[in-house]
Amino acid sequence: MLRFGYADGYHDAVSLRERSKWASPLEGVRAGVALHRLEGIVRGDIIKLEHDATSGRFDEEVVWHDSYVAEQHVHHDGKSDAPQCWSLVGYASGYASACLGREIYFRETECLAQGAQQCSAIGKDAESWGDALEALRFDFQGADLGQEVERLREAVHRRLQELDRRERHVAKRERELNLLRERVARHAAAKHFIAGSAAMQDVLELAARVAPLDTTVLVCGESGTGKEFIVRLIHDQSPRAGGPFVSLNCAALTETLLESELFGHVRGAFTGAVRDKAGLFEVAGNGTLFLDEIGEVAPTVQAKLLRALQEREIRRVGAERNVKINARVVAATNRDLRAAVGAGTFREDLYFRLGAFVITVPPLRERREDIPPLVHDLMRQAAARVKKDVKTVSADAMTALMHYSWPGNVRELEHAIERAVIVARGTSIKVRELPPEVSQKTQWHSTDDSLDLHSQERAMIERALECFRGNRRQAADALKISTVTLWRKMKKYGLVA
Repeated sequence: MLRFGYADGYHDAVSLRERSKWASPLEGVRAGVALHRLEGIVRGDIIKLEHDATSGRFDEEVVWHDSYVAEQHVHHDGKSDAPQCWSLVGYASGYASACLGREIYFRETECLAQGAQQCSAIGKDAESWGDALEALRFDFQGADLGQEVERLREAVHRRLQELDRRERHVAKRERELNLLRERVARHAAAKHFIAGSAAMQDVLELAARVAPLDTTVLVCGESGTGKEFIVRLIHDQSPRAGGPFVSLNCAALTETLLESELFGHVRGAFTGAVRDKAGLFEVAGNGTLFLDEIGEVAPTVQAKLLRALQEREIRRVGAERNVKINARVVAATNRDLRAAVGAGTFREDLYFRLGAFVITVPPLRERREDIPPLVHDLMRQAAARVKKDVKTVSADAMTALMHYSWPGNVRELEHAIERAVIVARGTSIKVRELPPEVSQKTQWHSTDDSLDLHSQERAMIERALECFRGNRRQAADALKISTVTLWRKMKKYGLVA
């Protein structure tokens, strides 16, 4: 408290001296008493104030009224045998020392904490304290307390630097927290992902098995089957989940732009390169780089991509040195890359480097048992978006949906359901509200003209029971019917056994 008060008083005096033009140092001392009162610290009165500029002798007596420090001491610890206004003594000493430019020390002679009516203190120059000087200097930590103030200023500066470092650290943690929230949201979406068919269950199991490894993965499948969802699942379940997930559609860029995006460039490498630019391999850092539509990459870029995967280093366009990389590469394609290798449009060595682990996502027409639950989930989402009370799908409409070939896969199904919800006239989707290509009977009867509505219903029930291993409650929930209705239809179609 004594040293804190000294530093506080010394700093106040220096600040006031720089802003005020005192006629004498004593005028500055008087200003300090007034400043103390204005700051609400204590109400002080100068009883005696003498100063000899020639000899440097200084003598002051001051009375402090209503000392908050002393009052709090009595309140918390009771009456004291010694004076307790350490911060006031320190402040007066530091302030006077700064005003006179020499050592001035105050000592409290009586205090409210001792039971006195007021607090009193005397201040003297260092030489006037005689034998008591060394003890005073020991209490105040050194003779040149101006240096102590500078030390405190430096400490404050270091503290501000530390605070700035911590603020940057907090900002980094906030970014990591946002990434974690996104991962949690995607994990929740993964739990909600419709994958009742054995084929899709196999895909998810393969993704889960390869995710913890650093193996390069190639995800194959038609457009709209959910390849990017599988890639994100691999990233989120890998040790690299805390790093960036960087995605690039290779088919959307020209050869030159694709090379620049992947590997970066230096200033002046080509027209318009006004600054250095890091490539996505560098941006991905320790995360995952997702190369979508990898089958569309030009041969020259294929060669550089192969070298990057083999050597784990890249060279920016126009640069003279290589840069080490550590990103995991996961690629996806809707083309038959084996056929492309045979045709000479895709490098065989790059194919084997990318296809160290291949996952093939089946088209929707090959996992029709997923269609009913997908339809009901997409209908619920679309109804919430367009704010319509559409809750069910008619049997005829579901039959049409089940027998359409879905060349656009889940993405096409999503658009078809959203259209049906928008044009629906009631709470149920009818055949007439489906897109024409889906609702035309020739489309969904072409597979087997002998199949009627009853046989289709029986097939749906069989698939649902098979999917849920005979659990009637889960099968009924997937079909959006009651367990009683399911039991009645099972008896009707001879499926009870």
